[in-house]
Amino acid sequence: MDVRDAMIQRLFDRMMRMRGALERFDDASAERVRVGPRWNVRDLAGHFVFWDDEAVRQMLEMLRGRPRPTYDFDKVNDAVYHRYRRMSFVMLLPQLRAAEERLVHAVRGVDSALLVDSPVRDWIDAAGADHYDDHWPSLKKAVDAI
Repeated sequence: MDVRDAMIQRLFDRMMRMRGALERFDDASAERVRVGPRWNVRDLAGHFVFWDDEAVRQMLEMLRGRPRPTYDFDKVNDAVYHRYRRMSFVMLLPQLRAAEERLVHAVRGVDSALLVDSPVRDWIDAAGADHYDDHWPSLKKAVDAI
């Protein structure tokens, strides 16, 4: 397995773990069950729709020579929370799957040399698999609560 395949497998494993957990919810339970003090399961799905697409956008910018972006995460996450708040959970799931596919597809297109020790690699890790890992404990707890 080369580095690209290993990275994609790691990312895919995290996505499938989350997908398996999310598929246990319906609109009502995704609204009711919390994954933090403010967010419910639906909010987490919207969070990932945004950030998976943002990961792709910024990775493409970095491949064009732009530096890794910086964010005011509280401000961005608050805007994302309000943006997806009106969508039902069952509306968000297909969007999440599509965003995940775009992210995996984008990683497939990165030159292998940039997947070893580069800002692009660091971004893919942080915005991809590590991001899924960061939110996994609260989602697992939510699954255990239903």
